[in-house]
Amino acid sequence: MVDSRLRNVSAVIAMTAACTAVGCSSEAKPADLTAIGASALISQRWYRDELNHFAVTFHSDSLIGCGAQNDLWSLVETEDRGFTRRTYQLTERGNKVLFAIDLKESGKLHEITLRGPYRFEVTNITPGSQPDMRQVEIHWEIDWDKAPVELKACVPKFELSGTQVALFRLFGQEWRFLSYLKPEDVIAPPEGSAPSLDKLP
Repeated sequence: MVDSRLRNVSAVIAMTAACTAVGCSSEAKPADLTAIGASALISQRWYRDELNHFAVTFHSDSLIGCGAQNDLWSLVETEDRGFTRRTYQLTERGNKVLFAIDLKESGKLHEITLRGPYRFEVTNITPGSQPDMRQVEIHWEIDWDKAPVELKACVPKFELSGTQVALFRLFGQEWRFLSYLKPEDVIAPPEGSAPSLDKLP
């Protein structure tokens, strides 16, 4: 009986020491969000075809003709109150390459929404509007080597890149990627503060 009690006491002491050294799970402080962790969570959502449709706007006099020639979109004319409306809609092939289009016959301010594939890097992590939130700035670009040939034929590579700010929030011990912030919703870091991480290779 004595040996049994001694063993129990020893076990309690060992558990207490372990909690003191590394922290018990109920009191453990959540790890802050890192660039590697944020990259992994973003990649998971993109793999499920979520939050990976980025719009780019640019000028081009040849885009409409090139896209039609490569079967990305076609001209659709509809009658509306005596007027003929001319719009461009994605073809079956185009829907596999792009998510949406808004083309202008003037050649100015075309907008195409991409499906990827992308390459990206996390360039900064800053506090959000709440203590359990983080703003993660990423720079993305089309993975040119894997991009559809039709897209590469019609849109210059330098147009297919951009910057987004992703919003993360801590739930318990787990960080989650929620959405992208509009530019006006991004909270600027304190003046003179340094980036909170190194750029990823």
